[in-house]
Amino acid sequence: MKKPLVILIGALTLGAALPALAGPDFQVIEQGRKAAQVAAAERRADTLAGKGSPNCPPPPLVLPLDHGPRALTTPGENRQRRARYEAQLRACKNVSS
Repeated sequence: MKKPLVILIGALTLGAALPALAGPDFQVIEQGRKAAQVAAAERRADTLAGKGSPNCPPPPLVLPLDHGPRALTTPGENRQRRARYEAQLRACKNVSS
């Protein structure tokens, strides 16, 4: 009774471990690389054709805390960040117009 149970548990363990021992699927890896190259070429073509950059519009502005005992930045730095963000927005509007 004990021997068949040990054989069954060993076979189940081996069956579960076999996929972990398999090597990488090179065909899927190559397909992913080709897809990434095509996407990068399309982005470059769009940028060169003047359809805007991939950073337009920029991500939303998030300013770090600039007051209190645990301030992460100063109000002056936040003003610079806000001005830079507004300049990026204006540049995106100028490109799209």
